[in-house]
Amino acid sequence: MGRFLLKLGESWCDCGEFQALHLPCSHVIAACSHAAQAYQVHIHDVYKAASVFCVYNNTFPGIQDQSYWPQYYGRRLCPDPAMKRCKRGRPQSTRIRTEMDDEIETLNK
Repeated sequence: MGRFLLKLGESWCDCGEFQALHLPCSHVIAACSHAAQAYQVHIHDVYKAASVFCVYNNTFPGIQDQSYWPQYYGRRLCPDPAMKRCKRGRPQSTRIRTEMDDEIETLNK
């Protein structure tokens, strides 16, 4: 069983998960359980419901009608009709067949 160095005050663990995700890793949860502490204290504010709800307190501007959009003078992209997928029937295989496939077919016949 591996041992990991843990610094709860600095939000640091040897595994790196605690620093990267700002969420308690399994080592933090185990250490808090052993010390009879709540691991929820070590969860970053970004993941808390109050922070998520604050995002939606702001008003978002609605998208205007297309007639209000500025004129676009850039390059126009047109799709290649040859690359369009046929909707009906079984999809055509794009797998590249090899010599091994030919040998298997001859053995099965």
